[in-house]
Amino acid sequence: MRLGYFGGNVGGMASPQAVDVARFAESLGYASIWAGEHVVLPKPRREKPPLDPDWPMADPMIQLAYLAAGTQHIRLSTGVVVATQHQPVRLAKQAATLDVLSGGRFMMGLGLGYLDLEFEVLGLPATQKRARFRECVGAMRALWTEDSPVFDGEFVSFSGVDAHPKPSTPGGPPLIMGGYADAGLDDAAKYGSGWYGFGLTPDDTREVVDRITTRLEAEDRDPRMFEIFMTPRARLDGALIKEYEQAGVTELVVSAEALDIDGIKRRLELNSPEAHGVEPAGVGTRYAWEV
Repeated sequence: MRLGYFGGNVGGMASPQAVDVARFAESLGYASIWAGEHVVLPKPRREKPPLDPDWPMADPMIQLAYLAAGTQHIRLSTGVVVATQHQPVRLAKQAATLDVLSGGRFMMGLGLGYLDLEFEVLGLPATQKRARFRECVGAMRALWTEDSPVFDGEFVSFSGVDAHPKPSTPGGPPLIMGGYADAGLDDAAKYGSGWYGFGLTPDDTREVVDRITTRLEAEDRDPRMFEIFMTPRARLDGALIKEYEQAGVTELVVSAEALDIDGIKRRLELNSPEAHGVEPAGVGTRYAWEV
């Protein structure tokens, strides 16, 4: 079991002080920092997402590039980028660049998106999201791995091109898939190195892990090489961490929201690996897909 940190508010990520927080989390032995994505938020506030319209949700790729320059070994992950809101060739370039600049520390969390307002203001259709998501993954992989990249899809096509730098990570950044629907778990098992969930109990997590495991085995993939990331809603203690571990979670991604930097640091200390008897991450910490 490892512990990561989900940062999303003004004190944690969308602030010039974000590097200070990231370095502090790294010093405490957190394995990763995660950044979410919403290009806009509804005003007035709606039930979903449960965020105020003035919530400082910065661009996750820019955030993580900023943090990469100020940290040494902590992993950097999107949790998640809405793939269907990005042009795949451009997104592949951003991801490859971040992978290189971070020394291979970037994990790319991907999702479909559910807030139709975002698609509307971006001038994008909120339909055929699954098909566009799959083409995005395929196009990025072609650009990352092929000597002469070619992709011929309904929504994106290219040939006679190349794109450098190639990612420093063989095969490209690990793809961490979000979503609970059957089609989403199918994609996780087929394309992903891991799966990221938010707010599930250990019992609900176990049910999702079982569904993913069945799909991995159908794809002739070893479930031990696939990682499960979860942000819990409940306050952590040793017993709850053990429950999540028994449910198949590889890393718990702690949400440490507070009104200021000092408050976030206190919450990071209270939930640190040492505070919960979890082995701290450090230089050389390896993920299942790297073994």
